[in-house]
Amino acid sequence: MRTILPAFLLLAGSATAQWATPDVNTRVSGPGNVGAAVPLVAPGPDGSTYIAWHEAASGYRLMMQRLDADGVALWDEGGIVVSDAPQNSALFRSDMKGDHAGNTIVAFQDERSGQLDIVAYRVAPDGTLLWGDGLALPTPGTTGLAPVIGVLADDRVVIAWNTGSSPATVAYRILPATGMPAAEDPVEIGGSGIHGRPKVVPTADGGFWLQYVHQPGNFLSPGTMHAVRFNVDGEELLTTVVSTATITGFYFPEPVGDGSDGFYVAFNTGNAANPSMTDVVVQRVRADGTTWSATGTPVENGAATNRYANNTAPALIDDDAGLMIAYSRKNGAQSEGGVHVQRFDTAGTALLGPDGAEVIAMSNALPEPFGTVATPAGAVFGCTMGGFGTTTAGAYHVGLDGAMELPAPVPLAATPSGIDDAAITPFHAGQAVAVWQDDRHGGSVLAQPVQLDFGVGVADHGGPAVTLLHGPEAVLHFGQATHGPVHIALLGADGRLLHERQLPPQGAGARVPLHMPAQARGVLLVRITDIPPHGGTNSTVLRTVH
Repeated sequence: MRTILPAFLLLAGSATAQWATPDVNTRVSGPGNVGAAVPLVAPGPDGSTYIAWHEAASGYRLMMQRLDADGVALWDEGGIVVSDAPQNSALFRSDMKGDHAGNTIVAFQDERSGQLDIVAYRVAPDGTLLWGDGLALPTPGTTGLAPVIGVLADDRVVIAWNTGSSPATVAYRILPATGMPAAEDPVEIGGSGIHGRPKVVPTADGGFWLQYVHQPGNFLSPGTMHAVRFNVDGEELLTTVVSTATITGFYFPEPVGDGSDGFYVAFNTGNAANPSMTDVVVQRVRADGTTWSATGTPVENGAATNRYANNTAPALIDDDAGLMIAYSRKNGAQSEGGVHVQRFDTAGTALLGPDGAEVIAMSNALPEPFGTVATPAGAVFGCTMGGFGTTTAGAYHVGLDGAMELPAPVPLAATPSGIDDAAITPFHAGQAVAVWQDDRHGGSVLAQPVQLDFGVGVADHGGPAVTLLHGPEAVLHFGQATHGPVHIALLGADGRLLHERQLPPQGAGARVPLHMPAQARGVLLVRITDIPPHGGTNSTVLRTVH
């Protein structure tokens, strides 16, 4: 059995953390039934995380919260109001990205002008709205929808969006790194047919790629991806066809930079051997506009299963290890599904065999990966599991060979519920943060961390200051303060109570062996509870050495 734990593990720095347990989750949106929906997430400074969402309050308003590395809300309870300008009764795609100065930029659409138009806000780590009441980005003579953001190397910002022109065009603006941008018209890309679904990929020289989809027919017709490269001055350098393989009118491809002024992208397309089945293809566009091939490289061979990328970008590890992607795999009837991963080298060769590597076997639970993020030697993907209203979520850590690096998924959302619009950040400050819209609390935005060093999805939150020393025998090490009586409960991964006992008051520096039973294997939860009058709980997940 593989293990990544050393013989002696100090779980340090978690004694003051505020992340809730995976059965509860950290609630980001405010108390009460606020109808929070469509969360966005971006890394912030000092290991923090920015989270934005729309909240129903006589129409929708845009809210935002910043959590520190321990899951503690740094702004007002329930977040701050970024915008309460009039909004449409429907919610559309929006975007949020952090800049190099620690701020975050969020772009969406509202109706402050009397019609749907793009607006953007730049928010500082203390919650200050650096662009005041927002930056309006109207498209002359038409409307704007579904903005995306790219933060350039010098902290200038590119915002691109779909226009309501007939035929539709892609509009974009390049905004300065500091100060309030001046009012000016955007640049538009168009011509015959529909141009839309833009994505921005910054390059190291201060320029950027603008990827978009061209549909020669109506908005439901298949389209192909194209990309334009711009230099630091915003001048067009070249245009290229990303892939001759088509995508549907509802698919939004997500590119990621390749570290060499090009990018990678994964997308759903028809299976070359069986057009009635769906496949996932990965493509690289190099800095000079050349590609792996005219179409790209499929994640698998064969035509017996459907494969879906779920609007997920591949995760680039480095030029030596290549990139990885998790994708769903379903039978022809769509009644059973599983999850596979595939790894590619930088030349486009699939490295995990003709069928990828199976991580989750096919079942009627229909698991759906919602993001792939790189680790130094592999990747992590979040995944939902279960039916409508009974969904749970976990994070799966796989190595370069596609095998699980942990014996069980890191728990994210352990209470079955309705989960939607899940996303996960890249790893920063030792953890990634998953957020999602949840049916609990009348509609809320919840969050949970993934901390791979300890194989956990939860840190301590406000109980006795205790550290777990994990060696041949797990030992609880009490900190510099004394503690009253405490109750210890040891739970298995399935929630079964394996062992419990009460400890007398403990002095500073006390060490207490856990005396784990022989059946305590896999992922365990040690719940330490101060007995009143202290109150509060302190939970730590540990993994025993096999």
